[in-house]
Amino acid sequence: MVVMLPLMSAVLSNLNFGQPMLYGLFEERRFLEYLVFFPVLFLLLMAQPTQEELGRYFLYIALFCATFGFSYYLGIIPQNAVVSFTVDDWTRYEDLLRPDRYRIGSGFVTLAAFMLMYNMRDRVTLSGLLMLLYLVAYLWLVMQTRATMLIWAFAGLWIFRKRIDSLMKMSVLGVIILGVSWFMVPEFYIQQYERFHALLFEAAAGPGVRDRTIATIIDAISANNFFGMGALSLQWNGGFSRVYNPHFYLSDVGIFGVYHRYGFLTPLVVLVFYGGFIWIMRQCKNKGSLLAALQLSFVFGMMNFVLSNALTFSGDLYGMAAAFFLYYAKMQVAHSSYTENPGQMNYGQFQYRHN
Repeated sequence: MVVMLPLMSAVLSNLNFGQPMLYGLFEERRFLEYLVFFPVLFLLLMAQPTQEELGRYFLYIALFCATFGFSYYLGIIPQNAVVSFTVDDWTRYEDLLRPDRYRIGSGFVTLAAFMLMYNMRDRVTLSGLLMLLYLVAYLWLVMQTRATMLIWAFAGLWIFRKRIDSLMKMSVLGVIILGVSWFMVPEFYIQQYERFHALLFEAAAGPGVRDRTIATIIDAISANNFFGMGALSLQWNGGFSRVYNPHFYLSDVGIFGVYHRYGFLTPLVVLVFYGGFIWIMRQCKNKGSLLAALQLSFVFGMMNFVLSNALTFSGDLYGMAAAFFLYYAKMQVAHSSYTENPGQMNYGQFQYRHN
């Protein structure tokens, strides 16, 4: 994935558009993020953390990302020439709908939200609920992504499907907290209702940019005899803006972006990615809240593969995930082996830390 896919995309974009190979490889640089698998696995072998310890680290990262994003959203940290984040300000509802949208650490925040829900499935705690509400506020106010909002809602229903009592406790506590805050700042909730109405109107409106992008991709690949056309870099003559239209981005259309890159080879690429990760995840039988959250996130991404760009843009997260599942799968095998043969502590190059 790290070598062949970027190289194929660079070659195809060179043949179809004349883009120099260097720019094609630069455009696909995100595939290098999958290589995080190796240093993460090495650090796991050195530190030997439990799943609970690793989960806490992810929670700290998510809370930091949310606080960092809120700091930009509230203007506490001003944007400048050195550090800046893309802000959506082109919508016709820009006074209400996503005028100041920041997507900082969205993958880690989603994982932390799933982890918190898994932790509260058996025991609802006020601290866990407050952290979850904080992340929900970050999703609504700062990330402002409708698809992610729906995924969180469906994830909650799935996680609590057999624990309606915990779901009811969490809902009652959440309503009480929101009710108290309503009496403190009612104007804020009025603004959020108007924002919700605008988001709903945009979602129900006619065909948008994604629909036009998908139609353009299907027509272009069909005209090219179903051969892929690669990806163009914005650094080379403005990328696709001069070829199709200024709002054409492969990252917006998930599997169709992969289809534009690789054409008829797309089913093979998808099989390697999704099939490979499903196989890796199945190696680990006993999953804590972090691994369960990673698996659930992957499943929802697979179900939403039409718009999910996980394959090309989530190498950092899934590279780490592969290392986690492999490490804890081997640890469980080593533990089982040690239980059967107490005098034998090593399993290959994986060492089980016995407490």
